[in-house]
Amino acid sequence: MLFGVSKTSRHWLAIAIHFCVDMAIVWMSFLFGIYVRFGYLDLNKLSAYLSGIAIASFVLPSLLYVGGLYSARGPEGGVLSHIRALGVGLLGILLVVLAMGSLDFSARLGRGVLVIGLSALIVAVTIHHLFLSKQRNHRWQTVLCLVSGREDETAAALLGELWGRHCKILGIVTGRAYQPLSKVPVMGTIEEMVASAKEIKISVVLVRDRHLADPEFGPLLRQMRYEGVDIVSLADACEEAYQAVPLELVTESWLFRASTQSGLFYVKKFKRMFDVLASLFFLVVLSPLLLVGMAIVKLNSPGPIFFRQKRSGRLGNQFVIYKLRTMHVDSERDGAKWCTAGDSRIFPGGNFLRKFRFDEIPQLINVLRGEMSFVGPRPEQPEFVTRLTEEIPRYPERLLIQPGLTGWAQVRYPYGATVDDARRKLEFDLYYMKHMSVLLDFFILIETVKIILLGGVKRTGLRDYSRFREGLTLGQDDAPVTGPGINQDRPEPEAVGK
Repeated sequence: MLFGVSKTSRHWLAIAIHFCVDMAIVWMSFLFGIYVRFGYLDLNKLSAYLSGIAIASFVLPSLLYVGGLYSARGPEGGVLSHIRALGVGLLGILLVVLAMGSLDFSARLGRGVLVIGLSALIVAVTIHHLFLSKQRNHRWQTVLCLVSGREDETAAALLGELWGRHCKILGIVTGRAYQPLSKVPVMGTIEEMVASAKEIKISVVLVRDRHLADPEFGPLLRQMRYEGVDIVSLADACEEAYQAVPLELVTESWLFRASTQSGLFYVKKFKRMFDVLASLFFLVVLSPLLLVGMAIVKLNSPGPIFFRQKRSGRLGNQFVIYKLRTMHVDSERDGAKWCTAGDSRIFPGGNFLRKFRFDEIPQLINVLRGEMSFVGPRPEQPEFVTRLTEEIPRYPERLLIQPGLTGWAQVRYPYGATVDDARRKLEFDLYYMKHMSVLLDFFILIETVKIILLGGVKRTGLRDYSRFREGLTLGQDDAPVTGPGINQDRPEPEAVGK
């Protein structure tokens, strides 16, 4: 099934499986290279190459994940992006094995093993991702949208425009004698669809949460469900497509489903154990970078090296956060305010520390003390929390879990300095709260490494999501429904969509 609650949770499991397959391919390819080169599986050679192969087997799938090759929609840019991502991944492996050989000559892969292993690797990885692309192209579903008002019709038009490459949207079914205002194809009433669901082979009906509790629609939808049709809320469909949920679609029932779906054992037990071990490890590993950051602060701005500030943690409990100082000492003499691009309060060198997250390293102390988690929503100042709670619906929900050093919103949405940015980030935080797990945290950490290396999150990856959620907002106005609607005869894509 393309959309659905269970599918959204399995989204990360599917990514993990393909991640592990590529790890196994790296191992098998170099074992094959050793066997062909020496005529047998030389265990002495294998033990010498072990560290290089192990690191390479992690680097390749990590780079492919960052390149979008495991996502349900594939990387942006289609086939060329696939080729580029595969090329970067293979280049990463080559650099790793060469670097390991330079550090330890005994671990250096011979030219024969390297050539044979990389050749086998290229073939096997290409076959794997051709299969993955073919599987992605065959995820077409016959989707209908239940429409009982203008907001529903606007959503249906947006689905046809933005999701048409990933699912076959036939059109809409109407309820409450609603008369559509756009050119979106109308397949009939909900009663007619119940009678003909098998004949037209409906796979999915997208609904709003309110439809499920409506006495007019509920019995009919349940009947279709027993006929094998998946009934999926639009909010859950957005989660699958964008790994975020627009606030316009968040209801009390969605929030309750979110609270029951997250892994509470993981949150209470394993997550804390991971936080302690990871914070200790990274405090040691990142200590040289922390010293560099401390020197930059000392050389560029008089005053204390570390910055201390009250933040709101779980359930609103306040704690003192530790960071490297990136602004002048008196930067908040006029009260708390967000940092903006070109902010004059930032001293020379401070932008560098912020861009590459050097200033965040001392927060590992907060993680070790249990005030923060490694992964979770960004901790905000109490003044901002009070203001945003008044202006953004559902904002206090993010205070139900530990704030994080990094998080889904932090790796998916650029740094923001407005109420609207906080609203958009909340949509990613709510997704994380519903689906937090070992796998999701693992991939967030990989995304965090990418952001540190590249110096930030780009807004270009949010185009489709921004257009969809903006369209939903416009759909709440009284203006007529606009947009291209749904092409009932849309051809199947020849290449992998973005």
